[in-house]
Amino acid sequence: MSRLPPLKALRVFQVAAECGSFKLAAEKLHVTQAAVSQQIKLLEAFFDEPLFTRLNREIRPTPSALQLLPFIQQAFSLIEEGSKALEADAFPHQLKITSIPSFAAQWLIPKLGVFQAQQPDLSCFISTSLDLHDFSDDSQDLAIRFGLGGFAGLKERMIAHDYILPLCHPMLFDSLKRGERTLDEMPILLDSSPELAPLNAAFQAKFGAPSKVALQVEDSSLLMNAVLNGQGVAPIRYSLAFELIQRGQLVCPANVYWNSDFRYYLVAPEAYFERHKVKVFSQWIIDEVSVIEKSWQAYKQQAGLTLQLL
Repeated sequence: MSRLPPLKALRVFQVAAECGSFKLAAEKLHVTQAAVSQQIKLLEAFFDEPLFTRLNREIRPTPSALQLLPFIQQAFSLIEEGSKALEADAFPHQLKITSIPSFAAQWLIPKLGVFQAQQPDLSCFISTSLDLHDFSDDSQDLAIRFGLGGFAGLKERMIAHDYILPLCHPMLFDSLKRGERTLDEMPILLDSSPELAPLNAAFQAKFGAPSKVALQVEDSSLLMNAVLNGQGVAPIRYSLAFELIQRGQLVCPANVYWNSDFRYYLVAPEAYFERHKVKVFSQWIIDEVSVIEKSWQAYKQQAGLTLQLL
């Protein structure tokens, strides 16, 4: 016989034979008793012989069914073992994370020592990429992404909002206060990534004409470095800059801000989130990034920032 019997019918047959009852099999499989009977009839038609003797209050496997049952039990056992092997963590003491470059450089790496002190048995491997890993191999356990969500085929967990505000070096801000230049005379620095076009347009409308754009990059870390070196004013994510603001290394020259449409997400196959190492890291980073939101709410109120619409 070259054809294989229907897998669903074989599973129903196994449970029915082990329970000795179509009713109990239906309860175990969370289907109706009629659905169980239908699958058994389908299998009997396939083999062209009865597999159960129907009595008043019970069923009894036929000799052919008893001959078939151990093979079916072994087959489903092998399928279960194979599934567990795919879900198993081959490297339980290695945590492999892929992150967007700006978050890795400005936030994750500086704080990762705290996590490693709490989890000394875990070795962390950090790689950076703007593209989402497809998790088709064991090279990554978890991705940190900044976007709109909706990562197809993967589970996502939103961990933080973000906000955009104009920032510059204190030296440039001091020149404003001394009247040496006006805000609309400051060079504009931008991240020219396509998804930031609406923000850049709003920023330029607020601070000057397109001809004032002195520098464009396609990386938030590069933009941050340019601002720290006093090259101009730029729209910067608060999550990347809040500690620099607290230390007085960056200042906000205008009391405005924009809500970011993007969010920070943890992304991975659903089964990966059940791994112990991913669980402990997820909880740690959620606790840590909550500090950013608390800091933002305090700073926004203290600085008297006004929301601008994109």
